[in-house]
Amino acid sequence: MQNKRQKLESSRGETCKISSYTETFEVLQTLRKDGFFCDVKLKTDDNKIIIAHKVVLASASPYFYAMFTKFSEKNTELVVMREIDSTALQMLVNFIYSGAIEVTKENDQVIQ
Repeated sequence: MQNKRQKLESSRGETCKISSYTETFEVLQTLRKDGFFCDVKLKTDDNKIIIAHKVVLASASPYFYAMFTKFSEKNTELVVMREIDSTALQMLVNFIYSGAIEVTKENDQVIQ
């Protein structure tokens, strides 16, 4: 799970730079799937639990940013998400981590 790095020469030495943000998010997605460093569990009304990293969710969504910086959820690991379909929430979290979403006939109504 090593990132490809690109070396940039400078007068003060060498700097390493991640060659692609996509690679970084692929690593974050793998960490999430493996349960590493996850610091939040999103629980829906149907008792489904989606694990994630607060910093990733907050960086991609003003809603999550406010939740994890200004409200009581900043100090808790379990966040109960009311009145949201678990499939829709899972798709949203996957979209945040991957930058892609697959819309099908089966999930079209869930997204809307």
